[in-house]
Amino acid sequence: MNAQRRRFRLAGPLALGQGLGRGALAVALVVLVRELRAVDFGNLALGLAIVQVLVTVADGGFSRLLVRDVARGVGGRSAVVRRLLGARLYAVVIVGVLSTAGFALLPGPFSGSVIALLEAYLVTESIAFGFENAAVGVERPWRFVSAQAAAGITLLGGLAGLAATGGATLTSAMAVLSGASAIKVVTHLCLWRLHVGAPGAVRRPLGQLYREALPFLSLTLLATVYYRIGVIALHAVRGAAATASYAAALRVVDLVGLAAGVAFSSASPALSRLHSDQPDAVYVVWRRTVAKIALIAVPLAVVVALAAVPIARLLFGAAYSHPTGVQLRILAPGMALMMLQSVSAAVVFMADGQRGVISLTCVNVSVCVIASIVLSAALGPDGAALALTAAEALSFASFVVLIRHRHRSAGAADRGPSAVSAEPVTPIGRTAR
Repeated sequence: MNAQRRRFRLAGPLALGQGLGRGALAVALVVLVRELRAVDFGNLALGLAIVQVLVTVADGGFSRLLVRDVARGVGGRSAVVRRLLGARLYAVVIVGVLSTAGFALLPGPFSGSVIALLEAYLVTESIAFGFENAAVGVERPWRFVSAQAAAGITLLGGLAGLAATGGATLTSAMAVLSGASAIKVVTHLCLWRLHVGAPGAVRRPLGQLYREALPFLSLTLLATVYYRIGVIALHAVRGAAATASYAAALRVVDLVGLAAGVAFSSASPALSRLHSDQPDAVYVVWRRTVAKIALIAVPLAVVVALAAVPIARLLFGAAYSHPTGVQLRILAPGMALMMLQSVSAAVVFMADGQRGVISLTCVNVSVCVIASIVLSAALGPDGAALALTAAEALSFASFVVLIRHRHRSAGAADRGPSAVSAEPVTPIGRTAR
């Protein structure tokens, strides 16, 4: 099967899996916006933002390494999966222990029971994340779909019960989220044990593995902070109630992010092989794919901007219609840029050299952090939304410049000034022959 057909065979199940997993979570959080008090939902948003950052730290960068090396078949796929899943368990345990101490010792809005549930959610999501990326790398996405379906059914069923009884609290919401995540891990363990066995012992030195994974950890952690710093900064400077409307607007961004996640996940294995086998074709593949995604992303952003207030009223109720609608309108251009950036991120993440990318990403994230703090303090939730959209524009522009510099010039140097444009390339996956 050629690479293009393989990509589309991967994209369909990944779209379904992302829809079941992230879609179920997005729907669940929309329900919780209506069911929880504004203060409780603001605190829930803070807790989830912190957990998402910690999940990235616990991953250690190994999940991106899984996709890259497994897709290339380095050392045998099953062996790579077992080795890297085993290695990343050390980081999960360490982060789990340290975060427990941090939640307990540092002042915060969470009770002891909520802290315990946040920790359970952190550990189970960290474990599941590794299995999900391994499934993408070996191009067996139905394992990912099965686990997401089991978790999504559990999550939505639990929240339906809370809504029916009127018993939604911060503690009960976290209990349902943690339970669904645990079901996802159990499903992954069963599926992977059937196919490749349990994660094995680490045979390569841990230091070597962590050095290889460090660039991926840096990039993924910076990206996570980039998207979640607005909630954390807004909660710190304006409090939980003010955070609620912006966190609600981010639920719509997350729904748009489903498409970005599918684009990233389905393109990554093919781009990893392209970097290795046909590096001169990367630029043309990237340019054509971005152009096609723009045909969807730009009209979608226009619709969201024009209908922001009605969308907010429909999803979150009258109390959120105006503040969340205004923030959605501000975030709309950033949504389009997010979808376009997913392809650029796949090109960059699947490349071998990451040092310059890390420096560039540090600059972008630093701008986002500073803008989020300053604008959240000055303008509240509207400022947080403005900071994210401005940072998204800066990030997209800088990645475009980087990719053009690296891959356009590389192709021209290797094959002559007109060779790249003269050879027809399929949208993702292989150069046509």
